[in-house]
This record gives sequence, C-alpha cells and structure tokens, in this order.
Amino acid sequence: MPKQTFASRVEWSGEGVRAVAHIRDKQIVIDEPPALGGTDQGPNPVELVLAALGGCISVLVSLLAKRHGVELRGVTIDVEGDLDPDGFLEKAPGVRPGFQEIRYRIAIDSLSAADRVRALIEHVERICPVKDTLRGVPTLAVPPAQNGR
Repeated sequence: MPKQTFASRVEWSGEGVRAVAHIRDKQIVIDEPPALGGTDQGPNPVELVLAALGGCISVLVSLLAKRHGVELRGVTIDVEGDLDPDGFLEKAPGVRPGFQEIRYRIAIDSLSAADRVRALIEHVERICPVKDTLRGVPTLAVPPAQNGR
C-alpha cells in the first residue's frame, strides 16, 4: 500500500484561545479550561493526544479481534498523562513542556481464552501508529506561505 498523508487544518476562532480543527469533513473544537485562559468549550490539545492514543488502540483491537479469535463484548481504554504546566508556561527552567509520562490500561470484555486476548493486546501495542508516534518522530515547522497560508 502506498504511503498516505493525513492532514488537519486548525484555525483560531477569534475568541480567547478556542480553535477549530478541520479534519476531512469533521470539526473538533479545541479549547482550554478557564484556569488556562479558555472557556472549556472543548478538549485541550494534550487531552486530544491522550484521546488519539486511546482511540487508536480501540480501533486496532476491534479491527484485529477476529484475526486472533477473540469475540469482543466491550473494550475500554483509560489513558492518562502527567504534565507540569510550569514547563509550557516557562515558570520553571528545566521542566519539560510536554508529558513526562503517559499511561494506558486496556480492558477487554470477552469470554475468549485469556491467551488469545493477551496476543491481541500484544499485537495492537506493537503496531499502534499513535503509540509509535509518541515514541518520537521528527516534527518539522514548514515556512508559511504568503499571508500565513
């Protein structure tokens, strides 16, 4: 399969820190809680990173379950990460601006054999694109075109 390029355009709404991400024909409101200057109209960017990881794991579990002989009754992925706002607010030198650690828990409700469920989880963890991306990928700022477009 040839390489695919995925894209998102994010535009500031003109109100506070609120922005809207346009992805294909979908829109996601991005905001911050009031303590960080927002109006809490949507998840903030780091929450979206956590949701992306949980979503990717969920998609792969449901996609690969039959291949592993696992019948799903339910799938829940809990994801949390530790982030010190003093890092991105530049209040404390040496404090990382991003997550210091991200943890997830995969809960699969299934009557299938435990070894099959374990093999499914191991497969998903090995190939999850979002998890792989969080390990580190070059993130490059491309010079803007005229008028910022």
